[in-house]
Amino acid sequence: MKMRTIDNRLFFDEVAEQLTLGYTVRIRARGNSMLPFIRDGRDVLVLEHPGERDFAQGEMLLTQLDDGRYVIHRLVKVKGDQLRLRGDGNLKIYETCSRAEVLARVTEVVRGRNIVQGSRRWNAYRFLWPSHPFLRRVGLAIYRRINKQ
Repeated sequence: MKMRTIDNRLFFDEVAEQLTLGYTVRIRARGNSMLPFIRDGRDVLVLEHPGERDFAQGEMLLTQLDDGRYVIHRLVKVKGDQLRLRGDGNLKIYETCSRAEVLARVTEVVRGRNIVQGSRRWNAYRFLWPSHPFLRRVGLAIYRRINKQ
């Protein structure tokens, strides 16, 4: 099987263009910052162009940070145009961005059975996962031990 690698900027420019045209886009998850909800290399994320009502606490958003990285993290605070994000698997690290820097919102996680935004399973991850760093550390340790990561 032949594989082709393209620059992240080119890839996400195309993703943004397709979203602007009204298409949904599916991408494979990369990284562990959203553990245990999103799993690296295993899950496929369904993205849609964000609307004004999609900037509510708990939404998962794709954004480009000032340092050029692209992340999908959960929105934890909205203050005017500024958004504060944090990955479910992050203990203390937060990112900030503006609404204009958000490329998409995650509406579904595909993993055998689809986890659709607003479903019981989606909301269980959203509301039950602890926000306190110590409790997250314990939760991630248990998750990794069970899943042998």
